[in-house]
Amino acid sequence: MPSLRKGISVLYVDDEPELSSLVATYLEREAADVHLSVETATNPRDALDLLSDAQDDFDCIVSDYEMPEMNGLELLRAVRATRPNLPFILYTGKGSEEVARDAFRVGATDYMQKTTGTDQYAVLANRVINAVSRNRAEEATERYDSVFEALETAVYVVDESGQFVSVDDVFVELIGYDRETILGNHVSSLSPDDEQKIRDELDRLFAKDGVETTRFETDVCTASKERIHCIATMSFKSFEGGTQRVVGTLHGVTEQRGQQERDQYLARLKDAVLDTSTTLMSAEVDEIGTKIHWTLQSLGEFADVDGAAVYSYDSDVDALQKTHEWTIDDQFPLPSTVRGDDWTWFLERLRCFENVRATDASTLSTSEPEPLCLPENGSFLALPMVSNWSLVGAVTLMSTTSRQWSDKEVSLFGTAADMLSYTLERQQRERQLRQQNERLEEFASVVSHDLRNPMNVVDGFMELARDTGDVSHLDRAMDALDRMDALVNDVLELARQGRTVGETAPVDLTGVVRRAWSAVETGEATLELDDDLATVSADASRLTQVFENLVRNAVEHGGDDVTISVGPLPQTPGFYVEDDGPGIPEVDRSAVFEQGHTTSEDGSGFGLSIVEGIVEAHGWTIGVTEGSDGGARFEIITAPHTQTFSQPHAN
Repeated sequence: MPSLRKGISVLYVDDEPELSSLVATYLEREAADVHLSVETATNPRDALDLLSDAQDDFDCIVSDYEMPEMNGLELLRAVRATRPNLPFILYTGKGSEEVARDAFRVGATDYMQKTTGTDQYAVLANRVINAVSRNRAEEATERYDSVFEALETAVYVVDESGQFVSVDDVFVELIGYDRETILGNHVSSLSPDDEQKIRDELDRLFAKDGVETTRFETDVCTASKERIHCIATMSFKSFEGGTQRVVGTLHGVTEQRGQQERDQYLARLKDAVLDTSTTLMSAEVDEIGTKIHWTLQSLGEFADVDGAAVYSYDSDVDALQKTHEWTIDDQFPLPSTVRGDDWTWFLERLRCFENVRATDASTLSTSEPEPLCLPENGSFLALPMVSNWSLVGAVTLMSTTSRQWSDKEVSLFGTAADMLSYTLERQQRERQLRQQNERLEEFASVVSHDLRNPMNVVDGFMELARDTGDVSHLDRAMDALDRMDALVNDVLELARQGRTVGETAPVDLTGVVRRAWSAVETGEATLELDDDLATVSADASRLTQVFENLVRNAVEHGGDDVTISVGPLPQTPGFYVEDDGPGIPEVDRSAVFEQGHTTSEDGSGFGLSIVEGIVEAHGWTIGVTEGSDGGARFEIITAPHTQTFSQPHAN
């Protein structure tokens, strides 16, 4: 990153004066080691006046969207008319995918929506610093390119006969012949394919009332038989004593055209990132998985890599877990897990929100490339996914061949990584909202239906007891009240906690199982624990509840003498809980997790539903099958499910 010691000057535009003052104060406070000063304007036209004032040289504009007289996009268009490269961040409280799309198309540097709380200002300050840093780096590169272009222009002089009389050192280096060999030769001798054209141009220059300057393209043959495509200029000059000469220049355009191709590639990549971002922003929750696949495929094929993936980061176990993947074929599978123990330096850089790129495996900071499954000449790019100032995952692009990753290319892929992070966060929020609504519906269903039956039973037997004087009917009423109590407890559990978990941390499964066992009435039941039970990242109290409900379910259906076994799954991360009871018929297995499903007179039918909710809240999956002794076997897979999509390159 270029030095920011001279500080950053920001113009913040918002029609609410109090908010402008607040944002300015926080931006200056949150800029860390960078001196960031903020000037505010409450009217876009005042902002344009400030921008046109030579005394006010701003490094970045941050603007609201909805403002009177002129909105943020209109201000952006006006700024781009005079300052095409000035960083401009649209910071809006009422944004949408259409506004974001239009902002980037008009030329916005970045787009950010206002949220509640003060954490957003640290993010905004960081985006301002990054935008200004990139802009200063690009300006410096352009200045250096101009200097080098001037220095690399070869200059020569020919007389009226077209013979070289003088050449500079750059010309000698470009052609490859020594100066003595060049001098005295005709200028057209270096371009045999265009010999006649060059002679005609010389005639025009030396003719009476001829042209003063001509410009054309030609291939120049060097001493090493290489052809260099050049732009040639020749200008007629008269010197003292009436001497007439033509002064010419040669500038190789092979590199220039290569730069043009790179610029065109970056422009197309920017469009591709914009298209995928717009698609992700407009995706429905159920479409997000498919749209992420399409994004990985689009960017992967555009960059001509062999695979792309999205990983989630689990800070408790310091590991990346693959959640989405695209590859060109099955011969290049991306790793499902990358652990900090294997690549400490790699995860440390991601935790510092740094991009990680390697042109080939030999450039890596470790002698162990196995965690990323790279071939010897493979290359990769990893981009951190950040939310609320914390690492939540990474996007990776991998190639079986060596390749370079330019700064501008990495910056554009970083924008795509930010959008993927935002999309997955939105998916999680909307799923939680949907689950909350489902719990409300479940609660209403129980109150309106499941509780009504035992209430009718209580009412009926109470009336019988009054009519007959037989108090034994009260025992039946008490049984119904006990069932109502169980139903209320389970429904309240769903309503209060549902499918959410608290803070997760590494949890020893053996200890959790023993605590759950001691909390349940198990009678003469037996517990068998496998010695190889692992540690998982989980909410310990809610995981304990999973085992309590599974043990209680086994005892209710298998009897007091049932044997319950807990152990690791053989081929995938996870564990099982198995009993030797009567088991669950295959036709009933798909319904065991439904609310209210029970085959026990004393059961509420919510125990296994609660289990499923807690498991899914951890990002795991649960299934039921037949145990080794014919009983019920519940298998919980703790690795996140990877959504894959594979398709060959288009011809």
